[in-house]
Amino acid sequence: MKRILLVMMQPPGCSGAQGLIYYKILPYLEANGWEFHFAGPSPQLSSVIIEDVNCPSERLHYTDHVSYSRKYSVLKNRQKKGSLRFYFYGLLQYFSQRLEKLLNHDVNSYLVSGLDQTIKAANKKWNFDLIAGKSPDFIILESVAKLTKIIDKPLVAMIVDPYGERNGLSFIPYEETKQKQILDQCVGAMYMSPLTRDRYVDAGLLDQAKAYAFYDSFPSDSSLYHYNTSSIKSLNTNFDSNFKTIQFAHLGMLPKWRPIETLLEAVQNFPNQIYIDIYGYLYPEAQKIIQINSLLRNQIHINKPVCYEESHKIAHHSDALLVVIGPRHLDNQPSKFFEYLGHGKPILVLGPRGNPIEKIVRDLGVGVYCDILNRDDIINGIEEISKNYGQFVNAYNLDSHKIEAYSAQQVAKHWAECLNRMLVTSGSCQAVES
Repeated sequence: MKRILLVMMQPPGCSGAQGLIYYKILPYLEANGWEFHFAGPSPQLSSVIIEDVNCPSERLHYTDHVSYSRKYSVLKNRQKKGSLRFYFYGLLQYFSQRLEKLLNHDVNSYLVSGLDQTIKAANKKWNFDLIAGKSPDFIILESVAKLTKIIDKPLVAMIVDPYGERNGLSFIPYEETKQKQILDQCVGAMYMSPLTRDRYVDAGLLDQAKAYAFYDSFPSDSSLYHYNTSSIKSLNTNFDSNFKTIQFAHLGMLPKWRPIETLLEAVQNFPNQIYIDIYGYLYPEAQKIIQINSLLRNQIHINKPVCYEESHKIAHHSDALLVVIGPRHLDNQPSKFFEYLGHGKPILVLGPRGNPIEKIVRDLGVGVYCDILNRDDIINGIEEISKNYGQFVNAYNLDSHKIEAYSAQQVAKHWAECLNRMLVTSGSCQAVES
C-alpha cells in the first residue's frame, strides 16, 4: 500500500469544504492502492463545527499549535450570538490578540512550527511515498515545500485556488519567483479547476507534464440518503411541468466577493414567488438590503451554518439548489455544485460566463447557468427551471453515466491514477509496482 500525507489548514474533522472532499473518497482511494494520511491544526481548536471523520485515528496527525486568539475565536463562534458565553470568549479573544501583539507572537509561525514537528514524527513512523501541501493557505504549501526538501521526500502541490490576482481572463501570480521554485521542486501539482491548471502552465510557473486537474465529488455513503426513497438512477419525475413556487437552498458561505445584489433584483422582479434559504454567512451589505425590503424579507431567509449530514437533508427537502460563483473568479469550481448531485435536484448556478461549471451544467442538463451580473439572465434562468422542472430532474436519469463521473468512486480512481504517475516522476517506481 502506498502512502501520502496531505497537509492542510482545514484537515478532515473541520467543517471546511477542503477536509470534506476527502471524507467522501477515502474508502475508494484505499481500494485503488493509496492510504491517505492528513496533517493540520486540531479541529477541536480551530473549527467552529466538528465533523465526523471516516478515517482511522492513526492517520490523522493534528498539531495543538493553535494560538489562543484563534482558540477563543472558535469558542466564541460556537456560542449563541449575543449570549454571555459569546461575549466572554470574545473578551478573551480580544485580550489574547493584544498580548500576542505585545509579545510579537506570530500565529502563522507558531502553527507552522507545530506542523513541522508533527510531519517529521508522522513520516518517521509511516515513511510516506509522497507529501502534499495545500494552497490556500499558501504558507502551508510553502512550509511543506521547505520541509520535504530537508527530509528528502517528493512534494505534491495541491492548489485549490490560484495564489494571485484574478479578474476575468487575467491572472497575475503573487510571489512569482517563490511559486516557481516550489513548483519546480514538486513531482506534480493537483488543481481543483482545469482553468487554474492552464493558467499556471501559461504563466510559465509549471511544466505541463506535471500539471493535473481534479473535481470534487458527490458522496456514495448511503447514510446520507437514508431519508431518500429513491436513488440517482430511479428518481421520481412526477412533477408539474410548471412549478409556480420554488424553494431554493444555498448551502455555504456568501462573502462579499460572491455578490448577490443582482440576484436580489431578480427576485423582486420575478413574476411568481420564489423562496431562498441561505445556510451560512452572508455579507452585511446584502443582509441589510434584505432586511429593509419587505418582499425580500419574506422570500429570503438567512440561517446559521449546518453540519455536513444536515446539509444533505436540506438538499433533499429543497426543490432546487443555488450555487454562486464570484464574477471575477472565472476558474472557481465550488464544491457545493458537485456535493449534492446525488440528490437529483435542479441547480441554478450564478457565475461569470466561461467558468468551467457552465459547460458541465450544459453537458449534464441538470440546471441553468446564468450571468451573475445580469438581472434579466437570472430571471430567465429561474423561469426556465420553473417551467421545465421535471425535465431537469429527469436529466439525472437520462445522463446518469455522465453524472457518475463526479461520484466519489470515480473521482478517487482519477486521484490514484494521478498519484501513480507522480510517483513514477519521483523515481519511486518500485512503490508503484508493489
